Amino acid sequence: MKTGELTRLMGLMLNRPLVMDPNYFMVMMGALTGRFGIESLEFEGKTFAINDLEGLANAYQKEGVKPYRVVDGAAIIPVHGTLTHRFGSMEPYSGMTGYDGIKMNFDMAEADPDVRGIIYDIDSPGGSVDGMFDLIAHIKKSQSKPSRSIVDPMAASAAQLFSAVANEVTLSKTDQMGSIGAMTAHFDVSKMMESSGKKITLIAAGARKVEGNPYEALPDSVFQARQAELENIRGMFVQELVDLRGCNFQALMDTEAAVLSSAEAVELKLATKIMSPDDSMSEFIDQIKQPTMIAMNGENLMPDPTLNAQVIEPVKPQATAAEIETARNEATLAERGRIQAILTNPEAVGRMGVAHLMAFDNPMPADQASAFLSKVPKEAPTVVAPTNTTDFATAMKDEDPDVPLNDAVEPGKTGVEASLIKDDDSVDSMLAFCRQGDK
Repeated sequence: MKTGELTRLMGLMLNRPLVMDPNYFMVMMGALTGRFGIESLEFEGKTFAINDLEGLANAYQKEGVKPYRVVDGAAIIPVHGTLTHRFGSMEPYSGMTGYDGIKMNFDMAEADPDVRGIIYDIDSPGGSVDGMFDLIAHIKKSQSKPSRSIVDPMAASAAQLFSAVANEVTLSKTDQMGSIGAMTAHFDVSKMMESSGKKITLIAAGARKVEGNPYEALPDSVFQARQAELENIRGMFVQELVDLRGCNFQALMDTEAAVLSSAEAVELKLATKIMSPDDSMSEFIDQIKQPTMIAMNGENLMPDPTLNAQVIEPVKPQATAAEIETARNEATLAERGRIQAILTNPEAVGRMGVAHLMAFDNPMPADQASAFLSKVPKEAPTVVAPTNTTDFATAMKDEDPDVPLNDAVEPGKTGVEASLIKDDDSVDSMLAFCRQGDK
């Protein structure tokens, strides 16, 4: 610390009124004892030696202070200004944000029990290629909490790519995205050096060692090599957006790195929808307050490890009465067909008791029931007639009085229903099977 800064700090802290927690004041003084030349501190009748003060400072941890804001369970990670590699700060500073800072914020938010979702607050024209793809890969591999990128008002180039790592991307009507490409600049001072009468001669081992140096005009061969390198980066850029957002590769290439309007961004699937930043944030907070949403195909649309059992089904359009009746009839026919397929399956011969259980007491598909029946031993060929002296018969004599105990067909039963009742081994066989199991 410079002498002037130290003097100013002493003037701010000593011999003047302070509005500060006394315990924190002692911690702060412990951190500055060496610089202030403090040997001891008297406080509330007690004397604290320099070792005591330094111990307080070393043991102090700022509790509850995070590099990001948390609003109703949403961590808001700023992505502002020029994006750069290895910036060394967890927060935007001097118009720049570091990929390393974004990564550290993301890792902390993922591990933070107070955070249920992550919002990336994006206002950036882009930045460095170095570190960009590594950051995207890290977040793709590690993220488990729902996330949303809120563009306000620009996410271009590298920021465009970073925005796509979130589950959803929103921007307002006048915001801009795109600029999907890469660029570089060659600084040529050869004519300036010549006009000043100065000349720099570069001596190198290796024909391409000094390619692109600023002291000579850029040769065409070097220009073409740099152009090819940039086209390769552009292709990687577009492919990453295809993987992250499901965009069309050629459609993005055809933009020729133009800056896009919000409507164009949505059309190209670079953004999910158009809405104001405030509305987007409110909507996201409402989403993360809800239990995990499950899509019809079983995919987890909003993974949230803090919410376990409860599942909310997606809202379905209400069916008409005719549609409900049609669906009911189709389901009935399908179920009758399943039952008939099980009971008439060749594997059911000699195993009719088990077949009945598979048909009536189990929703198992017919093909699976057939496979199961093939592994079940066949029943004894003799049928044990039911008597009124067994405990089972006594218990069952008053049950289901309308169920026929023979092969007769009930009046009015036709088609599949009749075939189900007129089975060779019917209920008598089923009772016999149950008794054999009791033995």
